[in-house]
Amino acid sequence: MEVDLSAIRRNAQRLAALLPGSRLLPMIKADGYGLGAVRVAHALSSADVWGLGVATAEEGAVLRSAEYSGRIVVFSPLPSRDAADIVQGELEPAVTSLEALEAFGRVAAGAGARLPVHLEVDTGMARLGVPAGSVRSWASDLARLLADYPLTLASTFTHFHSADSDEAATRAQWAEFQGALTSLRDEGIEPGLVHAANSAAALRYKEVAADVIRPGIALFGGGEASGEPVVSVFARVLDVREVGPGQTVSYGATYRTSERSRLATLAIGYADGVRFELSNRGHVLLSGVRAPVRGAVCMDVMVVDVTAIPDVRPGDIATVLGRDGEEEITLRELTEQCGTIEYEILTGLSPRLPRISVESG
Repeated sequence: MEVDLSAIRRNAQRLAALLPGSRLLPMIKADGYGLGAVRVAHALSSADVWGLGVATAEEGAVLRSAEYSGRIVVFSPLPSRDAADIVQGELEPAVTSLEALEAFGRVAAGAGARLPVHLEVDTGMARLGVPAGSVRSWASDLARLLADYPLTLASTFTHFHSADSDEAATRAQWAEFQGALTSLRDEGIEPGLVHAANSAAALRYKEVAADVIRPGIALFGGGEASGEPVVSVFARVLDVREVGPGQTVSYGATYRTSERSRLATLAIGYADGVRFELSNRGHVLLSGVRAPVRGAVCMDVMVVDVTAIPDVRPGDIATVLGRDGEEEITLRELTEQCGTIEYEILTGLSPRLPRISVESG
């Protein structure tokens, strides 16, 4: 698996140029969407990002251990377990309840540290966050806790549920979020920086870009941002064999040759992140030519038909994701063939695949 670090930087710079009034808070949770959070963080260090977003305190600790010194926001912390690690690691938690805010405040006070926190407002996800309609009744207790403990409200944010598909719902969520911000200000609480937009929202509705945007998939070559591809996946040919008509292929014998064929076995399978749904459906590239997957994808290997590519030999390189000559297997193509989303394709690429950092251009 090759990760093009310069493409990540160019994708970030493109987003920043499109939205000059907003800072970037790249989301690099799930080990940087499977690309390697540390390498992504260092690749973005020259892109003037406001901070980095992770899901867990452990993910933040990995970045700190790799000497990343910038702001790290933890979006799904467990206050009862993570508060001490967050304060010690100079991480910044999202808070979704008064109980969580008080837990972080007590630990920060005990450590003699001032802790920036980020308040999530729920405007329709029903997942995390203070319900927007409850912010006014919640605000006085919030103000008390901010005064009683060494806490700073660094930002207030929400999350759109359908920014890539439902304009009316997105605008309704934005309006509800604005009402929640007004409720805070009416209680004398400055919400800090405001953010709501993932990549799709920021690009479709620039008026919701606010102070900060939280790009994720757009940085890594997915979504609708038309950014540069970042990830390529390759595999070696293990074996090439000639078979006659009627030959069954792989588990379940779900494919049978109809004519004399040439089959190549590749050293990659679903344990590496090649989706089983590509069985008898997907393609790889060899010598710039598409080779269809034959039979079921196995745990460690898969079989492709190279009848139309006569020069294939063991040791040759097949492209599972990426470009070879004029042909390309795109992230979107894999998504459509597997009936899933781009995020799952990337995060499903197994640690067994060696990650190789490259610089293009």
